[in-house]
Amino acid sequence: MPSPLAKRSVETLLSVLLVMLSVLGLAGPSAAAAGSPAGPAPDWERIAACESNGRWHINTGNGYHGGLQIDPATWRAYGGRRYAPRADLATRDEQIAIGERIARDRGLSAWPNCARTTDDGDSTSRTTERAVSADPAPQAAPRTRSIASPVHTTARTYVVQPGDCLSVIAERTHTPGGTKALYDLNKDTLGQGPDHIYPGQQLRLRA
Repeated sequence: MPSPLAKRSVETLLSVLLVMLSVLGLAGPSAAAAGSPAGPAPDWERIAACESNGRWHINTGNGYHGGLQIDPATWRAYGGRRYAPRADLATRDEQIAIGERIARDRGLSAWPNCARTTDDGDSTSRTTERAVSADPAPQAAPRTRSIASPVHTTARTYVVQPGDCLSVIAERTHTPGGTKALYDLNKDTLGQGPDHIYPGQQLRLRA
């Protein structure tokens, strides 16, 4: 027959094992969560630059305030009233603190167009900028063709074309005396001044 001391030892051991198992069971999910890699931290300066041009105290009257453009309802819901009545009245760090709470709860969905947090976003942005800057080239071609087009002139006159101004006409037609001489020759036609010329007007180029 086992002694009372042996019984107590077994009971104590069982209790310890139960406690250890329960602790391990509770710690399992926490350990797994801790072991999972965390995503990149939001770049709040970048988001603010996109949302408000980096103006942390902006209030344009559009219903969103501060550098991160947080509306009053969201500001209150995430504890912003402890800092200020509205986001634009809080400091940059206080706005970021509320932004962190929003991001923990909802991710970066509150800033769908501006939440770029990795270098890939930078490279994508730079690639897009390069593509956009390259796009206007086809649009610039008509301007070149316009400059290269034949001058609508007879021996001593010129018919004004859309987009013309006196200085361009004087240079294009090699008017003696330049812009001033061209205006002096056409004061009767340009009664409202040298800046008021219209397509279809016929200008004298030489005296």
